[in-house]
Amino acid sequence: MTTFFYRSLAKAAGLTEVNPGQEINVRVDLILAHDGTCPKLLKVWESGNTMVDGTRVLVTVDHAFPAPTPQDRAFQKQLAEFAGTHGCTLYNQGEGVLHQVVAEKVSLRPGMIIAGADGHVATSGAYGALAFALTPEDLIPVLTTGLLTLKVAEVFAIELQGSLKQGTLARDVALYIIGKLGQEIRSKAVALTGSFLTELSPADRMTICNLLPEAGVVTAFVVPEGEEPGPVGKCIEVDDIEPMIAVPPEPTLVKPVKDLAGTAITVAIAGGCSAGRLQDMEVIAEVLADKPVHPNVTFIVTPASRQVAKEMDEKGISALLRERGAIILPPGCGPCPGKHFGVLAPGDIAVTTTVRNTPGRIGSTEAEIYLASPLTVARSAIKGQI
Repeated sequence: MTTFFYRSLAKAAGLTEVNPGQEINVRVDLILAHDGTCPKLLKVWESGNTMVDGTRVLVTVDHAFPAPTPQDRAFQKQLAEFAGTHGCTLYNQGEGVLHQVVAEKVSLRPGMIIAGADGHVATSGAYGALAFALTPEDLIPVLTTGLLTLKVAEVFAIELQGSLKQGTLARDVALYIIGKLGQEIRSKAVALTGSFLTELSPADRMTICNLLPEAGVVTAFVVPEGEEPGPVGKCIEVDDIEPMIAVPPEPTLVKPVKDLAGTAITVAIAGGCSAGRLQDMEVIAEVLADKPVHPNVTFIVTPASRQVAKEMDEKGISALLRERGAIILPPGCGPCPGKHFGVLAPGDIAVTTTVRNTPGRIGSTEAEIYLASPLTVARSAIKGQI
């Protein structure tokens, strides 16, 4: 197999070639975790274990920061001690959400192998990295050996052509893909290619790679220019895509926004790992420039990182959003994990840029969560309805 995916895995495994279904051991370049998964990781960690190379391990405190409970704070102190003992790189001073911090702090490169205890590590696929999501338990042998055992997945190449029409964003493309191709791409390695990707910013490519794991893909990545993606499984003309929205209770239940137009909302959430970058904040600011947040809506905005928050301040975006009635949270995951800061109550109807809309994801199981682009979320926030 000579495609970019198979060739990269073969190189990492020290083999001349690999084939779908083959079990291999690949050398991991970067290991990721955060305070949402580290409690389980530390629980199964045995004191006698020796980490192969702590400098290849990056951990963020982003799910519950600042600590909302004494238990969270106690764990954060324990995590800091663990990272110090093993030489891990720890970001625990509000630097931001894991996937954005990785993009800002690490020199991501095509073919780089990443293993992480989080479902959305494929965000790094925007840079051609091959990132695999593991359970905390499965991450332990990677920490101790530096090797990841995996069964080589089949590649499903998606060719994206054309240009976005007005009012449609990269997030809508991601929603469209998981809605239309959810069953076809499940358990596959999704290779993204096509002329559309060349016009996208790194932030847009991160947005697309970030959401595809919600359809059960093994990983998702942008094929580097000049590399072979493999046989194209689907060609999509993005000109035909309109604003999309995922309806409860699954991210793959996707419809055009117009089908839900007029649905009253009580909460709007924008930011985090999927849509918390500067260009997302600029989209939101443009919507709120002339109109305030609807009086019946709580609009929560979470910058993906400290750097994004700094740029928002410098451009006057933070002041504008606050003046218009939005609440800006510290950089990180925000309400998405349901830990604190903006959880939903029974009867709440939220439109968000978060990654999952299963019942109870952001608080009460009796709340409804709709997933959309930052443009749709901002427009809904000022209208009081989708």
